[in-house]
Amino acid sequence: MYKICIETNMEDIAKLEKEVFKFRGYSYKELCEMNEKKELYSFFSARNEEGKILGYIILFDNSDSLEIMKIGVLPEARQQGIASLLIDEVKKKDRDIFLEVRENNMSAIKFYEKNFFCKIGQRKNYYSDTGESAILMSWNVN
Repeated sequence: MYKICIETNMEDIAKLEKEVFKFRGYSYKELCEMNEKKELYSFFSARNEEGKILGYIILFDNSDSLEIMKIGVLPEARQQGIASLLIDEVKKKDRDIFLEVRENNMSAIKFYEKNFFCKIGQRKNYYSDTGESAILMSWNVN
């Protein structure tokens, strides 16, 4: 079983960022800066019974809705429902949720669709490292 927690340990999040996203992750400094802006950013983690962090989600509160900035799960902990548990925790906030995902990241797009997110738009050539477009997706309360 996994425990969903409000996360304050940016060292743990930074370690997962490096493991999950390699060179595309937030730095420890960036995470700490976000964590200092608690009115804008929140972090949730999924930890196992031993307390090891297996996954996390970073949210941005833009007043009207929430935006998923990042969600990551350790490779060895994938396909165990951790990311869905994190999404379910965010849905408890009872607000619309938005996100962007790389157009070629079909596994992520399928995951979000499985969790009832809908495609609502596209930002062409959004990612500067690859020139990929971003697919905009949302989950609405009503």
